[in-house]
Amino acid sequence: MEAICQVSLEAITQNYIYFQKRVNPAQVIPIVKANAYGHGALEITRHLYTKLDVQTFAVATLEEAQELAAVFPAISILIFSRVFPSELDSVPDNAILTVGSMEDALALSNSQINNIRVHLNINTGMNRLGLSSGEAIDLISMEDSQLQIEGVYSHFSSSDTTSKVVYSQQNSEFDTLVTKILASGFQGMNHIANSAAGLQDEQKPFDAIRLGIGLYGYDTTADGEHQAQLQPAMTIKAPLIRVARIQAGESVSYAEKWQSAIDTNIGTLRIGYADGYNRALTNRGVVAYQGKTYPVVGTVTMDHIMIDLGLDEPQTGALFEVMGGEFPEVRVNTISKKLTTIPYEICSMISPRVKRQY
Repeated sequence: MEAICQVSLEAITQNYIYFQKRVNPAQVIPIVKANAYGHGALEITRHLYTKLDVQTFAVATLEEAQELAAVFPAISILIFSRVFPSELDSVPDNAILTVGSMEDALALSNSQINNIRVHLNINTGMNRLGLSSGEAIDLISMEDSQLQIEGVYSHFSSSDTTSKVVYSQQNSEFDTLVTKILASGFQGMNHIANSAAGLQDEQKPFDAIRLGIGLYGYDTTADGEHQAQLQPAMTIKAPLIRVARIQAGESVSYAEKWQSAIDTNIGTLRIGYADGYNRALTNRGVVAYQGKTYPVVGTVTMDHIMIDLGLDEPQTGALFEVMGGEFPEVRVNTISKKLTTIPYEICSMISPRVKRQY
Protein backbone atom coordinates (compact mmCIF):
# COMPACT_ATOMS: atom_id res chain seq x y z
CA MET A 1 0.00 0.00 0.00
CA GLU A 2 1.07 3.57 -0.60
CA ALA A 3 0.41 6.99 0.83
CA ILE A 4 -2.40 8.86 -0.90
CA CYS A 5 -3.26 12.51 -1.40
CA GLN A 6 -7.02 12.99 -1.53
CA VAL A 7 -8.01 16.21 -3.30
CA SER A 8 -11.55 17.55 -2.99
CA LEU A 9 -12.65 19.06 -6.30
CA GLU A 10 -15.76 20.36 -4.53
CA ALA A 11 -13.48 22.37 -2.25
CA ILE A 12 -11.59 23.73 -5.27
CA THR A 13 -14.91 24.81 -6.81
CA GLN A 14 -16.15 26.52 -3.67
CA ASN A 15 -12.87 28.34 -3.09
CA TYR A 16 -12.79 29.59 -6.67
CA ILE A 17 -16.38 30.82 -6.49
CA TYR A 18 -15.71 32.56 -3.16
CA PHE A 19 -12.94 34.65 -4.71
CA GLN A 20 -14.89 35.17 -7.92
CA LYS A 21 -17.75 36.73 -5.98
CA ARG A 22 -15.37 38.93 -3.99
CA VAL A 23 -13.67 40.46 -7.04
CA ASN A 24 -16.49 40.39 -9.60
CA PRO A 25 -16.42 41.56 -12.40
CA ALA A 26 -12.65 41.07 -12.41
CA GLN A 27 -11.32 37.82 -13.85
CA VAL A 28 -9.87 35.10 -11.61
CA ILE A 29 -6.73 33.43 -12.99
CA PRO A 30 -5.95 30.12 -11.24
CA ILE A 31 -2.28 29.47 -10.51
CA VAL A 32 -1.38 25.84 -11.20
CA LYS A 33 2.42 26.08 -11.00
CA ALA A 34 4.37 23.56 -8.90
CA ASN A 35 1.87 20.84 -9.84
CA ALA A 36 -0.96 23.07 -8.63
CA TYR A 37 0.79 23.51 -5.28
CA GLY A 38 1.00 19.73 -4.99
CA HIS A 39 -2.66 19.12 -5.83
CA GLY A 40 -2.10 17.98 -9.44
CA ALA A 41 -1.95 20.57 -12.23
CA LEU A 42 -3.64 18.54 -14.95
CA GLU A 43 -6.62 17.51 -12.85
CA ILE A 44 -7.14 20.94 -11.28
CA THR A 45 -6.95 22.58 -14.71
CA ARG A 46 -9.31 20.00 -16.20
CA HIS A 47 -11.83 20.55 -13.44
CA LEU A 48 -11.83 24.35 -13.62
CA TYR A 49 -11.86 24.36 -17.41
CA THR A 50 -14.64 21.80 -17.90
CA LYS A 51 -16.82 22.61 -14.89
CA LEU A 52 -16.40 26.37 -14.50
CA ASP A 53 -15.29 27.34 -18.03
CA VAL A 54 -12.08 28.96 -16.81
CA GLN A 55 -10.08 30.00 -19.87
CA THR A 56 -6.80 31.42 -18.51
CA PHE A 57 -4.31 29.75 -16.16
CA ALA A 58 -0.82 30.64 -14.95
CA VAL A 59 2.34 28.62 -14.35
CA ALA A 60 5.94 29.36 -13.45
CA THR A 61 7.92 27.64 -16.19
CA LEU A 62 7.91 26.80 -19.86
CA GLU A 63 7.93 23.09 -19.00
CA GLU A 64 4.77 23.49 -16.92
CA ALA A 65 3.11 25.32 -19.81
CA GLN A 66 4.07 22.56 -22.23
CA GLU A 67 2.49 19.95 -19.96
CA LEU A 68 -0.80 21.87 -19.81
CA ALA A 69 -0.85 22.82 -23.48
CA ALA A 70 -0.47 19.22 -24.58
CA VAL A 71 -3.79 18.41 -22.92
CA PHE A 72 -5.62 21.74 -23.07
CA PRO A 73 -4.78 23.53 -26.35
CA ALA A 74 -7.75 25.91 -26.08
CA ILE A 75 -6.82 27.65 -22.82
CA SER A 76 -4.40 30.57 -22.41
CA ILE A 77 -1.36 29.89 -20.22
CA LEU A 78 0.59 32.77 -18.68
CA ILE A 79 4.21 31.85 -17.90
CA PHE A 80 5.71 33.86 -15.03
CA SER A 81 9.40 33.06 -15.41
CA ARG A 82 11.66 34.10 -18.26
CA VAL A 83 11.66 32.25 -21.58
CA PHE A 84 14.83 32.73 -23.60
CA PRO A 85 14.89 33.26 -27.39
CA SER A 86 16.53 29.85 -27.81
CA GLU A 87 13.41 28.29 -26.29
CA LEU A 88 10.86 30.08 -28.45
CA ASP A 89 10.47 27.21 -30.89
CA SER A 90 9.13 25.05 -28.06
CA VAL A 91 6.66 27.61 -26.69
CA PRO A 92 3.06 26.36 -27.08
CA ASP A 93 0.79 28.42 -29.32
CA ASN A 94 -1.53 29.16 -26.39
CA ALA A 95 1.21 30.43 -24.07
CA ILE A 96 1.70 34.04 -22.98
CA LEU A 97 5.25 34.97 -22.03
CA THR A 98 6.35 37.36 -19.30
CA VAL A 99 8.79 40.18 -20.02
CA GLY A 100 10.62 40.99 -16.80
CA SER A 101 13.54 43.12 -17.97
CA MET A 102 14.61 45.32 -20.86
CA GLU A 103 17.22 42.70 -21.75
CA ASP A 104 14.42 40.18 -22.03
CA ALA A 105 12.27 42.55 -24.10
CA LEU A 106 15.07 43.32 -26.56
CA ALA A 107 16.04 39.66 -26.90
CA LEU A 108 12.49 38.67 -27.75
CA SER A 109 12.02 41.66 -30.05
CA ASN A 110 15.17 40.75 -31.98
CA SER A 111 14.06 37.16 -32.49
CA GLN A 112 12.74 35.92 -35.79
CA ILE A 113 9.24 35.32 -34.38
CA ASN A 114 6.51 37.89 -34.91
CA ASN A 115 3.75 38.93 -32.54
CA ILE A 116 4.98 37.20 -29.43
CA ARG A 117 2.20 37.32 -26.84
CA VAL A 118 3.48 38.84 -23.59
CA HIS A 119 2.53 40.42 -20.30
CA LEU A 120 4.92 42.94 -18.77
CA ASN A 121 5.99 42.26 -15.20
CA ILE A 122 6.36 45.58 -13.36
CA ASN A 123 8.68 45.80 -10.37
CA THR A 124 6.87 47.92 -7.79
CA GLY A 125 8.92 46.83 -4.78
CA MET A 126 9.34 43.05 -4.80
CA ASN A 127 12.77 43.44 -6.45
CA ARG A 128 12.81 39.89 -7.78
CA LEU A 129 11.82 40.39 -11.41
CA GLY A 130 10.28 43.20 -13.35
CA LEU A 131 10.56 46.35 -15.42
CA SER A 132 10.32 49.85 -14.03
CA SER A 133 7.11 51.73 -14.76
CA GLY A 134 9.03 53.98 -17.15
CA GLU A 135 10.42 51.00 -19.06
CA ALA A 136 6.95 49.54 -19.36
CA ILE A 137 5.60 52.79 -20.81
CA ASP A 138 8.49 52.85 -23.30
CA LEU A 139 7.76 49.30 -24.43
CA ILE A 140 4.03 49.90 -24.77
CA SER A 141 4.64 53.01 -26.88
CA MET A 142 7.34 51.37 -29.03
CA GLU A 143 6.48 51.07 -32.69
CA ASP A 144 7.32 48.08 -34.90
CA SER A 145 7.89 45.80 -31.91
CA GLN A 146 7.67 42.03 -32.20
CA LEU A 147 5.94 42.00 -28.84
CA GLN A 148 2.17 41.72 -28.68
CA ILE A 149 1.67 43.22 -25.23
CA GLU A 150 -1.58 41.80 -23.85
CA GLY A 151 -1.21 42.80 -20.23
CA VAL A 152 0.80 44.32 -17.39
CA TYR A 153 1.11 42.97 -13.89
CA SER A 154 3.03 43.32 -10.67
CA HIS A 155 3.55 41.17 -7.58
CA PHE A 156 3.06 42.10 -3.93
CA SER A 157 5.82 41.40 -1.43
CA SER A 158 3.70 41.81 1.70
CA SER A 159 -0.04 41.52 1.07
CA ASP A 160 -0.19 38.89 3.82
CA THR A 161 1.60 40.81 6.59
CA THR A 162 0.34 43.12 9.31
CA SER A 163 2.27 46.10 7.93
CA LYS A 164 0.56 47.77 4.98
CA VAL A 165 3.27 50.32 4.17
CA VAL A 166 4.96 48.56 1.23
CA TYR A 167 1.67 46.97 0.18
CA SER A 168 0.08 50.42 -0.15
CA GLN A 169 3.13 51.82 -1.97
CA GLN A 170 3.02 49.01 -4.51
CA ASN A 171 -0.70 49.45 -5.05
CA SER A 172 -0.22 53.17 -5.57
CA GLU A 173 2.63 52.81 -8.07
CA PHE A 174 0.81 50.17 -10.07
CA ASP A 175 -2.42 52.18 -10.11
CA THR A 176 -0.52 55.22 -11.37
CA LEU A 177 1.03 53.20 -14.18
CA VAL A 178 -2.30 51.66 -15.19
CA THR A 179 -3.94 55.08 -15.27
CA LYS A 180 -1.19 56.39 -17.58
CA ILE A 181 -1.19 53.52 -20.04
CA LEU A 182 -4.98 53.36 -20.23
CA ALA A 183 -5.02 57.08 -20.98
CA SER A 184 -2.55 56.46 -23.81
CA GLY A 185 -4.86 53.88 -25.37
CA PHE A 186 -3.50 50.61 -23.97
CA GLN A 187 -6.26 47.99 -23.96
CA GLY A 188 -4.52 45.02 -22.35
CA MET A 189 -5.20 43.37 -19.03
CA ASN A 190 -3.81 44.70 -15.74
CA HIS A 191 -3.44 42.65 -12.55
CA ILE A 192 -1.54 42.74 -9.27
CA ALA A 193 -3.59 40.97 -6.58
CA ASN A 194 -2.70 37.50 -5.33
CA SER A 195 -4.82 35.39 -2.96
CA ALA A 196 -4.02 37.40 0.15
CA ALA A 197 -4.67 40.71 -1.61
CA GLY A 198 -7.93 39.30 -2.96
CA LEU A 199 -9.08 38.92 0.64
CA GLN A 200 -8.32 42.56 1.52
CA ASP A 201 -11.51 44.61 1.41
CA GLU A 202 -9.63 47.72 0.31
CA GLN A 203 -7.84 46.00 -2.57
CA LYS A 204 -8.70 47.24 -6.05
CA PRO A 205 -9.11 44.12 -8.21
CA PHE A 206 -8.08 45.83 -11.48
CA ASP A 207 -8.91 43.49 -14.41
CA ALA A 208 -7.95 40.22 -12.71
CA ILE A 209 -6.54 38.57 -9.63
CA ARG A 210 -4.12 35.64 -9.65
CA LEU A 211 -5.51 32.96 -7.36
CA GLY A 212 -2.88 30.63 -5.92
CA ILE A 213 -2.94 29.37 -2.34
CA GLY A 214 -6.50 30.60 -1.81
CA LEU A 215 -7.74 28.25 -4.53
CA TYR A 216 -6.45 25.34 -2.48
CA GLY A 217 -8.19 26.50 0.67
CA TYR A 218 -5.83 28.65 2.72
CA ASP A 219 -6.19 32.19 4.02
CA THR A 220 -2.63 33.46 4.52
CA THR A 221 -3.57 37.01 5.55
CA ALA A 222 -2.35 38.23 8.93
CA ASP A 223 -5.74 37.87 10.66
CA GLY A 224 -6.93 34.79 8.74
CA GLU A 225 -10.54 35.92 9.08
CA HIS A 226 -11.61 34.27 5.81
CA GLN A 227 -10.30 30.79 6.66
CA ALA A 228 -13.76 29.65 7.77
CA GLN A 229 -15.09 30.36 4.27
CA LEU A 230 -12.28 28.45 2.51
CA GLN A 231 -11.99 24.68 2.37
CA PRO A 232 -8.53 23.07 2.33
CA ALA A 233 -8.64 20.66 -0.58
CA MET A 234 -5.82 18.29 0.38
CA THR A 235 -5.77 15.41 2.83
CA ILE A 236 -2.73 13.12 3.04
CA LYS A 237 -3.26 9.60 4.35
CA ALA A 238 -0.71 6.87 5.00
CA PRO A 239 -1.24 3.15 5.60
CA LEU A 240 -0.31 1.42 8.83
CA ILE A 241 2.08 -1.37 7.88
CA ARG A 242 3.25 -2.68 11.27
CA VAL A 243 2.27 -2.67 14.94
CA ALA A 244 4.78 -3.88 17.54
CA ARG A 245 5.08 -3.78 21.30
CA ILE A 246 8.15 -2.19 22.87
CA GLN A 247 9.24 -2.07 26.47
CA ALA A 248 9.86 0.94 28.68
CA GLY A 249 13.30 2.37 27.96
CA GLU A 250 13.45 1.17 24.35
CA SER A 251 14.11 3.73 21.61
CA VAL A 252 12.55 4.25 18.20
CA SER A 253 14.20 5.15 14.86
CA TYR A 254 17.56 6.67 13.99
CA ALA A 255 19.87 8.20 16.61
CA GLU A 256 17.62 7.13 19.51
CA LYS A 257 15.90 10.53 19.64
CA TRP A 258 12.87 9.09 21.44
CA GLN A 259 12.63 6.55 24.22
CA SER A 260 9.43 5.21 25.66
CA ALA A 261 8.80 5.81 29.35
CA ILE A 262 6.32 2.90 29.47
CA ASP A 263 5.47 -0.29 27.61
CA THR A 264 3.58 0.79 24.49
CA ASN A 265 2.55 -0.12 20.94
CA ILE A 266 4.46 1.48 18.08
CA GLY A 267 2.86 1.79 14.67
CA THR A 268 4.80 2.28 11.45
CA LEU A 269 3.19 4.33 8.66
CA ARG A 270 4.24 4.17 5.03
CA ILE A 271 5.20 7.81 4.52
CA GLY A 272 8.45 9.71 5.02
CA TYR A 273 10.39 12.76 3.99
CA ALA A 274 10.77 11.44 0.42
CA ASP A 275 6.98 11.72 0.20
CA GLY A 276 6.99 15.26 1.57
CA TYR A 277 6.49 14.54 5.27
CA ASN A 278 8.97 16.99 6.71
CA ARG A 279 11.84 15.53 8.74
CA ALA A 280 11.52 18.47 11.14
CA LEU A 281 8.33 16.83 12.41
CA THR A 282 10.51 14.33 14.28
CA ASN A 283 8.94 13.98 17.76
CA ARG A 284 6.61 16.86 16.85
CA GLY A 285 4.17 15.49 14.30
CA VAL A 286 0.63 14.28 14.98
CA VAL A 287 -1.57 11.89 12.99
CA ALA A 288 -5.25 11.00 13.33
CA TYR A 289 -7.35 7.85 13.02
CA GLN A 290 -10.96 7.09 13.95
CA GLY A 291 -11.46 10.11 16.16
CA LYS A 292 -8.13 9.96 17.97
CA THR A 293 -4.73 11.55 17.53
CA TYR A 294 -1.33 9.93 17.97
CA PRO A 295 2.13 11.52 18.26
CA VAL A 296 4.93 10.88 15.79
CA VAL A 297 7.86 9.45 17.74
CA GLY A 298 11.47 9.06 16.72
CA THR A 299 13.24 10.42 13.68
CA VAL A 300 11.16 10.80 10.52
CA THR A 301 12.82 8.52 7.95
CA MET A 302 12.87 8.64 4.16
CA ASP A 303 9.99 6.18 3.74
CA HIS A 304 8.34 5.76 7.15
CA ILE A 305 7.22 7.47 10.32
CA MET A 306 6.51 5.81 13.66
CA ILE A 307 3.65 6.69 16.00
CA ASP A 308 2.92 5.90 19.63
CA LEU A 309 -0.36 3.95 19.70
CA GLY A 310 -0.43 3.41 23.45
CA LEU A 311 -2.75 0.46 24.11
CA ASP A 312 -4.43 0.67 20.69
CA GLU A 313 -3.84 -2.01 18.05
CA PRO A 314 -5.40 -0.92 14.75
CA GLN A 315 -5.40 -3.36 11.86
CA THR A 316 -2.52 -3.01 9.44
CA GLY A 317 -3.68 -1.43 6.20
CA ALA A 318 -5.68 1.21 8.07
CA LEU A 319 -5.24 4.70 6.61
CA PHE A 320 -4.15 7.41 9.06
CA GLU A 321 -4.56 11.11 8.32
CA VAL A 322 -1.11 12.71 8.46
CA MET A 323 -1.92 16.10 6.88
CA GLY A 324 -5.31 17.72 6.50
CA GLY A 325 -8.63 16.39 7.75
CA GLU A 326 -10.83 17.41 10.65
CA PHE A 327 -8.38 17.49 13.56
CA PRO A 328 -6.76 20.91 14.09
CA GLU A 329 -3.44 19.29 15.09
CA VAL A 330 -3.12 17.65 11.66
CA ARG A 331 -4.25 20.52 9.45
CA VAL A 332 -1.77 22.03 7.01
CA ASN A 333 -2.09 25.46 8.61
CA THR A 334 -1.15 23.98 11.99
CA ILE A 335 1.79 22.05 10.58
CA SER A 336 3.11 25.10 8.73
CA LYS A 337 3.01 27.21 11.89
CA LYS A 338 4.73 24.47 13.87
CA LEU A 339 7.52 24.43 11.29
CA THR A 340 7.57 28.25 11.00
CA THR A 341 6.84 28.06 7.29
CA ILE A 342 3.78 28.55 5.07
CA PRO A 343 1.08 26.25 3.60
CA TYR A 344 2.59 26.81 0.14
CA GLU A 345 5.70 24.84 1.11
CA ILE A 346 3.87 22.07 2.94
CA CYS A 347 1.53 21.37 0.01
CA SER A 348 3.99 21.76 -2.84
CA MET A 349 6.50 19.39 -1.22
CA ILE A 350 4.16 16.39 -1.50
CA SER A 351 6.11 14.19 -3.90
CA PRO A 352 4.86 12.41 -7.06
CA ARG A 353 5.08 9.00 -5.39
CA VAL A 354 2.12 9.96 -3.21
CA LYS A 355 -0.86 8.89 -5.34
CA ARG A 356 -3.41 11.61 -6.01
CA GLN A 357 -7.10 10.75 -5.71
CA TYR A 358 -9.84 13.18 -6.77
